[in-house]
Amino acid sequence: MHYVKLLSVSLLVASLAACSSTAPSAPVAAAKPAPTLNNEDWYQVRTETQLFVFDDYQVFRDFVASGKAPVIKDTELKDAKSGLPISVALRAEDQAKPLAQTAAYQFLTISLTPAEKFYGEIRQDGRIYVFSRYGDMVDMNKLGEPTFSYNDIGGGPQGERVVYVLAKEEPRPDAQIAGFKKKYH
Repeated sequence: MHYVKLLSVSLLVASLAACSSTAPSAPVAAAKPAPTLNNEDWYQVRTETQLFVFDDYQVFRDFVASGKAPVIKDTELKDAKSGLPISVALRAEDQAKPLAQTAAYQFLTISLTPAEKFYGEIRQDGRIYVFSRYGDMVDMNKLGEPTFSYNDIGGGPQGERVVYVLAKEEPRPDAQIAGFKKKYH
């Protein structure tokens, strides 16, 4: 028994000595920061001839004001409801990105998980549809109209009707209204 204890202690001492005599280890490389998902907001503008999708609020705002965006890339996709061709409007710095790596396209193809606090807008036919849930926005794309909504006639920045898209039996969407007004007032 004494021999086993002595052998165990000897092995422990040898192991510790080996650890302390090795060359210093190379510094551990810092992990790359996770890329930002850009999954908090999504915007669409439907014209009579085309559907434009955006993942950047400022590009969207500039497009609404001028009809222009720094970069517009056509997709192979067509809107399921209307058959309109779909284009993605991007920031200039996103021009070199493959289309499939842009948040606007990923939202469109339902391949990007939205953030918990999501904001979306669709502008069409003189109305602004406001969403707090990505799934409601996807459903509206399929159906063409929201199932449940709260209307603010003349509540838009240019007097447009603002339609706040709701879930069944949801009360007046005060948080949605405040979020919209914060963006435009």
